[in-house]
Amino acid sequence: MPSQHTRISIIGCGHVGAACAHALLQRRLVREIVLIDEDANHARGEALDLQQAAPLGAPVKIFAGGYEDAATSAIVILTVGGPGKFMGSRLDLLAGNVDIVRGCVKKLMAQKFDGVLLITTNPVDVLTLVAQKEAGLPVGQVIGSGTLIDTERLCSMLGEKLNVEARAVHAMVIGEHGDSSVAVWSSAQVAGIPLALYPGADALPSPDEILGSVHRAGPEVVALKGNTCFAIADCVTRICQAILGDERTVLLVSTLMTGQYGLHDVCLSTPCIVGNRGVETILELRLDAAEQKALAASAEILRRAYAQVEKI
Repeated sequence: MPSQHTRISIIGCGHVGAACAHALLQRRLVREIVLIDEDANHARGEALDLQQAAPLGAPVKIFAGGYEDAATSAIVILTVGGPGKFMGSRLDLLAGNVDIVRGCVKKLMAQKFDGVLLITTNPVDVLTLVAQKEAGLPVGQVIGSGTLIDTERLCSMLGEKLNVEARAVHAMVIGEHGDSSVAVWSSAQVAGIPLALYPGADALPSPDEILGSVHRAGPEVVALKGNTCFAIADCVTRICQAILGDERTVLLVSTLMTGQYGLHDVCLSTPCIVGNRGVETILELRLDAAEQKALAASAEILRRAYAQVEKI
């Protein structure tokens, strides 16, 4: 049996699952990638296709497997979901995905999995809470991909508008991965300079317009090509890299609030220190009054959505 630290498993071999597998293969983070799908032939096909690309780099074994294989993984990535596409709110996907996620987590935990469970299925915050309760793992070991992708989109848009490389932009999106997310403008910086003081910032669109563009980014891609996969795959790979390398780096991921910002029993995104056991520390930002109010509203939307889960 291989060491769990050499293996990542992906449950769900649709566009996102396949893109995650390819991104992981390119980064050569592990020696084994296991693909699991309800359609076993599809999983085998994706595994064969990816395995035929592996000889061009360092040795990586990619194969179709089952939950018993996933149980010995350092990380299991959950990318499963029903056939619906979000064209309005990601919360519209909840009814179709909650039973799928619960079923997968139940099968995984029956095999005594004790690694990090990474959720990408939308609505990711609500389903991260569903997975947390179903798995019974320590809080830090169940993570949602959350607003890492929203944060990257925001930094990219600001960098383009300001004609500066996106990595020089330090801005965060917290709360729901969805329409109620909150851009933390009060701490946004470019190369250490407060955003409001950076040359050219006075010509930026309004904060609401910029955040609206972030909210529309995913649906726009879906409208044009039918799905989103590459950006989220890179975000997932970055989270995996932080876990496997025990980096203790700070990433915007979704996790269970246990009093931060005065919030309990809701999963949402805030900066977190991520290491080999998942979320090791939740960092609480100093928000201004408007941001605190917006985050509370975002949390309430997620609470109401989770209340629907109890009725499904």
